[in-house]
Amino acid sequence: MKRRIALKQLGLGVSAGVVLPGWLTACSKEEDPNPSVPNDVDVVIIGAGAAGLYAADILQTKGLKVTILEASPRVGGRVRTLKSSDKPSSSLLFTSPSPLSSDFPTELGAEQIIGSDSIWNKIIDQLKLSTVDLESNAPDNYFLDNTFVENTVAQADSDFIAAKNFFDNLSSYSGSNVSVQQAIQAAGINPRVHAILNSWIGNKYGTSNELLGIKPIADGLTQLARNEKKLLLTDNPMQDALLSKFSAVVSGVQVNKVVKSIDYSGSKVIISGNISLPAGGVEPFSIEASKVIVTVPVSILKAGDITFNPALPSNKITALSNLEMDSSLRVLLDFKANFWGLSSGFLYGGAASPEYLNAGIGRSESNKTLSITVNGAKATEFSALGTDVIPVLLNEMDVVFGGKASLNVRKDLNDKIISVIQDWSKEKYIRGGVSYLKPEGSNQDRANLATALNSKIFFAGEATDSQGESGTINGALLSGERAANEIINSI
Repeated sequence: MKRRIALKQLGLGVSAGVVLPGWLTACSKEEDPNPSVPNDVDVVIIGAGAAGLYAADILQTKGLKVTILEASPRVGGRVRTLKSSDKPSSSLLFTSPSPLSSDFPTELGAEQIIGSDSIWNKIIDQLKLSTVDLESNAPDNYFLDNTFVENTVAQADSDFIAAKNFFDNLSSYSGSNVSVQQAIQAAGINPRVHAILNSWIGNKYGTSNELLGIKPIADGLTQLARNEKKLLLTDNPMQDALLSKFSAVVSGVQVNKVVKSIDYSGSKVIISGNISLPAGGVEPFSIEASKVIVTVPVSILKAGDITFNPALPSNKITALSNLEMDSSLRVLLDFKANFWGLSSGFLYGGAASPEYLNAGIGRSESNKTLSITVNGAKATEFSALGTDVIPVLLNEMDVVFGGKASLNVRKDLNDKIISVIQDWSKEKYIRGGVSYLKPEGSNQDRANLATALNSKIFFAGEATDSQGESGTINGALLSGERAANEIINSI
């Protein structure tokens, strides 16, 4: 099918109430064995992101009664695709009422499929959705010394070579657990390539090299079971792929249910909270369950938004103190002409934004949209600017490309720049990008956070993955699978 036909059929997805074709249902009969556990056990899952949906799908397939409570009005968590029906909010900003010109899915959250042999890409293959391999289709290019440097030129630069060797050998790091930036400085790498290393490492892991512990990164990389290929969905939205895969449980998600407390002191777990009403205001609710899976972001747990009785044990408190979740911004910018190179993949090394993605590569003939991802302290700074972040980003590109960004940025008839900003720090029930470990932390903190309480309270979500998949859809899915299996084994 042509791209626009594919988008029309799948682009609205479950979230818009479209009936999906049979091949997109969660499980085939071959994958749906008869229940092998007692079916009088009821499970409540808190959070309807990738981890919660996958855990629910597994447990429901086993015959268990599953209820998913989602605090926000939407399903998918940090997997979100821009829809034509999206309205502006405190976290989703539009600088113009005119739409982006891109004829491919524009992602506000998780954007890449990491690993062609990963659990997420296996699901994509099962759904028969096409992908584009970024590495084989597009070389990465760089901002270096305030100039645009093509990949082939960078590869001949001695400072770049030193930075690349540092990055390629992260998994073999055996020093003390300092910050990534401290390790870079100790390695004697020239500051002129520090921004590129921040793009590759700090920004990738949801923060900056100054705050990120290097030892947990190294330990995770040694345990990684997948390859490092980077793929994009060619025609279909990431959010729709997720909701389509788990359509059997998506329809039962109870949205606007904000959990405030979990009492597991008795024979049953009591979950209490508030229902956010459409007209404003709240009303209380309380339900009981045999088992509970908590999949909320680490930011919510750190803030104490959910209280536990008995209180969380000391090892979980320590784990939460060693974990952090910084601000994250996704900016989508349209241009009248592609001045950064039709064959470019990522542009790395910016001071304002560490990562610019040539979003249309392999997916569009026009190829004139940049997807910009900023994490960490810079994202916090930009969050305070609101839509005024756009001139900052254009200025960085103008310096590198000789004024071509401001000259070519698309504007509407009222001379307003056409762009979209997703500020994840302002999503009330997410409040940031992805989890990372500070220098004083270790992957044992993630394992401790994942440990069940009294065989009643189980934990999932990307922050609980200690196998190198934290911060990814893969990590969320694997954690949901783990938590579901823990429940099954506990019955």
